[in-house]
Amino acid sequence: MKIAGLILAAGESTRFGGRKQLAEIDGKPMLGHAIDQLSPIFGDDLFVVLGAFRDEITSLIGDQAKIIANDNWQFGMGSSIACGIAGICANGTYDGVMIALGDQVGLQGRDYKKLISAFNGSHIIASRYNEMNGVPAAFPATCFPELAMLGSHRGAQQLLNSGSHDISAIAMPNAALDIDTRDDLKQLIGLDLGPGPIWADPPLFLGQSE
Repeated sequence: MKIAGLILAAGESTRFGGRKQLAEIDGKPMLGHAIDQLSPIFGDDLFVVLGAFRDEITSLIGDQAKIIANDNWQFGMGSSIACGIAGICANGTYDGVMIALGDQVGLQGRDYKKLISAFNGSHIIASRYNEMNGVPAAFPATCFPELAMLGSHRGAQQLLNSGSHDISAIAMPNAALDIDTRDDLKQLIGLDLGPGPIWADPPLFLGQSE
């Protein structure tokens, strides 16, 4: 089967204070960690949806993934999924897509591989954490039309928890660790970041310093 990987990284990160995708963890931007885990799995079939701060983030990605621009990123995660599906379908024919987030920093390649290995192209494979089904999740191509119609801030949650789809859930406690606020990042790296922004101007990339 041919499966695409889709990383959602288009948001404005309002709760974080902006540019969360570029926040450094162990000397590397947060989005870079997600790409490092997913690039070996999907190769040329890895896509990243960008919106807010697109021009600043693009140089981070380089040739590790194909960039899909969501000009309507203000409408929420659902719009990024819809935009991503359109971009993937324009790139070729796929049997499925695995949707992932750029801020679930607890996930490793083995977690994503566990989902992919359970995917047979006929039904949804979701990760299970916090007593709910969530992403990362693998969707068969039969779900593409519904994914392409999303437009809410809840993203794929309405598909994964509505009971209207055949879903297999895999326990994935690592997926519960995501970064929404500066305090989340502070707890993760054990560093008092203070009240100011954590990125430089221009943003810090891959070991670059002020």
